[in-house]
Parts: sequence; C-alpha cells; structure tokens
Amino acid sequence: MKNRGDESEARTRWFADVMAGGRSGAAVAVGDHTQALLVELETVFGAGAWVASVILAVAVIEAHLREQAIASGRVIDPYLNAGALFAEAGLDERFDVLRRARNRALHVSDPPTLTVEMHWFEAERLEAEARFAIRLVAAAVYGGDLPEQEEAE
Repeated sequence: MKNRGDESEARTRWFADVMAGGRSGAAVAVGDHTQALLVELETVFGAGAWVASVILAVAVIEAHLREQAIASGRVIDPYLNAGALFAEAGLDERFDVLRRARNRALHVSDPPTLTVEMHWFEAERLEAEARFAIRLVAAAVYGGDLPEQEEAE
C-alpha cells in the first residue's frame, strides 16, 4: 500500500512531466506572477487538493495572458473577466470549460455545485478535472498539446 508521501511525490512528478512535456524547445517567457502561481499550483496538486488545483489553474492562465499582454505593450483592462480574456486571446473552448468548472467551485448556487461529500464520493472525478486543468495550463503557458478530455489516473 502506498503512503501519502509516495502519492504526493508521484503527483508532483506527474505535474513536472506535464509541464516539461508542454515545452516545444523554444524559449517561453513566463512572468514572475505566473511562475509564483505555478509553484502554488504544483503544491496544491501534489497535496491532492483537486478543487484548489482547478481554481489556481485558471489564475495561472489569466496571469500568463495578462503578463504576455503587458510584455507586448498591449493594454488590457485589469477588470476584464476570465471568460472575456480567454475569448480575446482566442483560446480553445476547453479553456472555457475549465473556467466554468472554476466558477462552479467558487460561486454558491442552489442546488450546491460543491459539497463536502463530493470530496469523498466524487474524488476520482475531481482528480480527473484537476489533471485536465494542469494539462490546459501546460498548453497555455508552454504551448503543449491540448488534452482531449478529463482523465483519471
């Protein structure tokens, strides 16, 4: 039986492999804010915090898009929401799927879209959603291939 440390190490290794696999060999400028959020994302993903991983994944992509815009001299409204930002950047529909998953986790609704029971009874789905989010981050930041669908591991 694996202990939690082994599981955490395996997830952290998987995260690093996905990020490294997204790099096409060309240098990619990744800003300080994006880098800091990537470190945080690696930490929560390694800990198995699936919902936090999805939330942070959207934040990483937003930060990267905003930092790219600033670096190229474009002006972006700092209050532009993620949906509009993703659309303006021409991101694939899968990024909007991720954004909507983030919104379901953050915004209270009736009936609830996030419950304590989900952590126990839907853990596999939440993990698959988090892994999908990590692959989307790699694609957005490093230009890797887009994932086809959520995957469990």
